[in-house]
Amino acid sequence: MLINTVVWFILVGFIIGTILGSFLKVLADRSLNNKSFRGRSYCTRCKHTLAWYDLLPVVSFLILKGRCRYCKDKISVEYLTIEVVMGILVGFLFWQSFKNFPFPISDFQFQLALSVQNFQFLVFGLELIFKTFFITVLTVLFLTDLKKMFIPDRVILPSIIIGVVLNLIITITKIGFLHYALSQSAIGRLLLPPKSDYFQRHVLMIAEPFLLSLLMGILIGGFFLSLIIVTRGKGMGGGDVKLGAFIGVMLGFPQALFAMVLSFLTGAVLSVGLVLVGKKSFGQTIPFGPFLVLGSLIMLFWGQEIVEWYLHIGR
Repeated sequence: MLINTVVWFILVGFIIGTILGSFLKVLADRSLNNKSFRGRSYCTRCKHTLAWYDLLPVVSFLILKGRCRYCKDKISVEYLTIEVVMGILVGFLFWQSFKNFPFPISDFQFQLALSVQNFQFLVFGLELIFKTFFITVLTVLFLTDLKKMFIPDRVILPSIIIGVVLNLIITITKIGFLHYALSQSAIGRLLLPPKSDYFQRHVLMIAEPFLLSLLMGILIGGFFLSLIIVTRGKGMGGGDVKLGAFIGVMLGFPQALFAMVLSFLTGAVLSVGLVLVGKKSFGQTIPFGPFLVLGSLIMLFWGQEIVEWYLHIGR
């Protein structure tokens, strides 16, 4: 029963990921071509508006054998690739989140009244949305920066705001969960104000990651901005400043710092490799956004393990 539940959970994540992959590919293309995000999807060659059955992620591409239904022009395999990759990323996120599910799914019953389980499920769902949103935005920016070294403001700026709001909602929900859990027992009510400062102290503990995420966004964005000033625009772009701030807000402390270290390390290794094989020469610029995305995804999926490993070897 549990295995079947895990499989279904992963499958749901994969399907959601492919849908998001189809959406973000259009978002990235329209960002690069400075086109409106509004409007129906259409064939880039014959301009025919696509029907809903032409837009089924993965399925439509395979049924149409990679060609437009109307003009028979080839559809870039990039569409299929991005849909599959996003499906794998989100499916993996769902599987990883399932392992840390706060209560047994088989014992969970949806109830109209508030309960501890309802709060736990709500927090779990919000965090899953938060992380899925993070992956989606990172993938859009990976595509735009890789293709044209461009991080669009109309994607990254709203994303920073949405990230802060989602993080705040999760924090408030956790505080509400704590208050509700304490109010359900006589002993717990003794820990609520004005009888005790227990609740206030734990509210600060719950709010600390949110406050640190804001600080990380400011510090990382400020660090990248200082690199621009020092190198007179040669070492970093303005888009990287905003992307760094976004990563700081989404990953928080210390994961965001480790993401930066991983980004610089992978960027340095690949740059040297490209020079050695003659693909690049010293002084040529390469987009840094994809390395920020890579470092961020690593920390999103395995951040806790990496931090614990680092602290262990430091002892």
